Amino acid sequence: MVAASTQSPSKMCVQAHSHCGSVFRSAVAETQGHRPSYEDAYAITSEEKTVYFWIFDGHRGDCASRFAAELFGSPEFSPTKDKLPSNRRIRRAFQTVDNRLRDHLCQGKLGNAGSTAVGALIAHKEDGTFSAKLVNCGDSRCVVVRAPEEEEQNAAPIQVKLPDSLKSFCEAPDVDWSQDASWLPEWPAVVETIDHKPSLCFERARIEAAGGTVRGGRTARLDGSLAVSRSLGDFDFKSVNRPVAEQKVSCLPDIYEVSGLPEGSVLLLACDGLWDAMSTEEAAQFVRQRLQNNPPMELADIAQELVDFSLDAETRDNVTVLLAQLGLDGQGQEVSEAEAE
Repeated sequence: MVAASTQSPSKMCVQAHSHCGSVFRSAVAETQGHRPSYEDAYAITSEEKTVYFWIFDGHRGDCASRFAAELFGSPEFSPTKDKLPSNRRIRRAFQTVDNRLRDHLCQGKLGNAGSTAVGALIAHKEDGTFSAKLVNCGDSRCVVVRAPEEEEQNAAPIQVKLPDSLKSFCEAPDVDWSQDASWLPEWPAVVETIDHKPSLCFERARIEAAGGTVRGGRTARLDGSLAVSRSLGDFDFKSVNRPVAEQKVSCLPDIYEVSGLPEGSVLLLACDGLWDAMSTEEAAQFVRQRLQNNPPMELADIAQELVDFSLDAETRDNVTVLLAQLGLDGQGQEVSEAEAE
């Protein structure tokens, strides 16, 4: 099964689409919002007991996000039947997509478009639990949320393995997490990916070693221009003479490994248009409370409410939200589609 964004929503219109498979149900809500154009894209691919969810947040046009969604949604990068790819294979896939994007932009004379990428790669295990690899390159974010029926005092143990670079940073004696960088959010969230902002110390160090500058506080920009420190594309910030891991803007993702997820666990992926309007904990509580209704709300309705909340909070960005719940048997590729002004 392959599902992907096919057309852009019109200005201030929210489109919601539902997709399901044998081990998940999911929904995507998206809006152009106040921006002059829509630059986001998404892809969902599944094969029996595995499923990949992706969101791409483009900037300087939609060329990079659309191209990335098409490639990551293609058979070449689709899941196998029962296991997740190695971290090495995931990183190699990002480098391959980045290289092909360079050729695509050059051949089409499409400028220096770029895109963040965030993904959740899921496999259903024989013991009934799920394993996940959260893959992040940029400032979109993925959050794992506790199942609506779980209670904090007897919640199932879930194991989280951090990316190597982040693990080293966590263990440093003088570590001081900021509000924008705390990989263990509060209940009912389990783990969140860390946004790649130029102001983060381990991102700033790479940027400055490559000859770049970072100016400003929470809204710092690389060389006074780019608000993210990792992305696909943005080749005017990448030198052909430097290794991928040492570029001012790197295409290498961070990979978080999560195991022991029980049925009913929820994944929330969204571009920064949502995270500019609410925190990880607020979003996790928002989703979980609506799933605890009797009867629970549909994922498409919850995703649309999150987008509406962002618009009410006057976010100036495009907003794309993807919700997935694990372990619920679906009936088809696309079970509903709705639009709302």
